[in-house]
Amino acid sequence: MRIIAIFAMLAVALPLKALCQDNPAFTKAELAAAQADPLRFTLDPESVTVELVSAQAPVWQEKGVVGSIVTIINIANKIWGIIKDNAPVAEVETKYAAAVPEGATSPNQLYQWQGPATYEYKIRAKNAYGAETVSVTYKVVFNYGGKFDGKGQYLTGVTIVPGAMNVAWGYKLSMNAFVPDTTITNVGTYEDPLAAMQLKLSTKIASVLKEWDGNSVYHIKGNGEMKEIVSPFKAQPEAGDTAVTRQLLNPALFR
Repeated sequence: MRIIAIFAMLAVALPLKALCQDNPAFTKAELAAAQADPLRFTLDPESVTVELVSAQAPVWQEKGVVGSIVTIINIANKIWGIIKDNAPVAEVETKYAAAVPEGATSPNQLYQWQGPATYEYKIRAKNAYGAETVSVTYKVVFNYGGKFDGKGQYLTGVTIVPGAMNVAWGYKLSMNAFVPDTTITNVGTYEDPLAAMQLKLSTKIASVLKEWDGNSVYHIKGNGEMKEIVSPFKAQPEAGDTAVTRQLLNPALFR
C-alpha cells in the first residue's frame, strides 16, 4: 500500500520570512526549525500507509443492485470534523449519519438494531529521514439491520471515531467525514429495502514544507457489510469513473 512520490526532497533552507507567509498555522519556532533542518519537516508521501487492524462485521457479499422507488434519507449529519490540528474533535461521537426510510424522524422509530459493526484502521507517515511522524488509529462504526414496520435493513450511528494518536512536533493532522445525500440508496427491493450509503474520510497531514491529502470512501450497507471502494493508496478506476464518486471527491458541491 504505497503511493507514487510527488515531490523532490528539499535540500536547501528557505527564508524564514517566506515560510511564515506560506504557513501561518505553524509557530515561529516550528518555522525556524524547518528552515534549519528541512528534511526533518518534509513529509515523504511514499511512506504514508493505511492498515486494516481489525473488523467485526459481516463479510461483504457481491450482489446485483436492484433499483426501487423506496426513498431512504439521512436524517443526521452530512459532514463533520473528526480531528483538527492534532486534537480529536470533542463532539465527534455525537455526530453521525443515518439511512432510514423517508417519513422517519428518528432512528428510535426503528427496531431490531444490530451491532455496532466496527472496522479499525491505522495510518502511518514518515519524514524524509524515515522517522515516523504520524501514527493514528480510527474506527468506522455503525449500527445496522434496523426495521421499519417489519421491513427493511437500515443504518444509524454511522461515524468515524479517532483512537490512539501520535503526531510529531512540527506536523499537523486533520480528518473530516462526509456523507452526501446522493450516495444514500436502496440496494434491496421495494418489498424489502436494504439501505446503503457512502462515507468519505478526508485526511490531511501537513508540515511547514509539505502537505499530503488523501481520500477514502467506504460503501456501507444495512446488513452490516462494508467495503472500501476508493483508497488514496491504490488505483481503482471503476469507482472513480462513477458520477457519485466524482461528486464525493468534490464536497464543495454539497455545502
